[in-house]
Amino acid sequence: MGTHWYAIGALILAFGTFVQSYTILFPKDPPTKPGQCPRFITHFPTGVGCNCDQDCPGDDKCCNYQCGSFCLHPVFIKAECPKPSGVGTCDEKCQEDRDCCCGRKCCSNGCGLECMIPKIVKPGHCGLWSPHECGDFCKDDAYCTGDKKCCPSFCGKFCKDPI
Repeated sequence: MGTHWYAIGALILAFGTFVQSYTILFPKDPPTKPGQCPRFITHFPTGVGCNCDQDCPGDDKCCNYQCGSFCLHPVFIKAECPKPSGVGTCDEKCQEDRDCCCGRKCCSNGCGLECMIPKIVKPGHCGLWSPHECGDFCKDDAYCTGDKKCCPSFCGKFCKDPI
């Protein structure tokens, strides 16, 4: 009976060694910090030559550009609830965003709460209205590629580079 416990102890020790070796040989990717890298470098970086976000101080991110990688302050894209278009059902289908799946937010429908596709707001500003662009080419910034924003004109909305 005593040999049986030695065998079990040896198996447990071997398993523990295997698990420890596996985490050393195959480490997880370091977690990324929230936010996105800015499109252009507009201020002096807090670090040069980083490999991942953990190489950067505080909330700064490791951003890769053609001229190298730098630690920079991140920009944030906001996801806001759309404005209710009338009165929806008065059911409380969610209480908070984590009750929703697939990138949806818990928003008011005019009476109750339900999971909705958020309105995306990218950083930057539209600037002056354009008198030349007519037609509704976008609803919000999510409809525009890259860093472009959905901006109003005198006769609709269109995508343009932010200011």
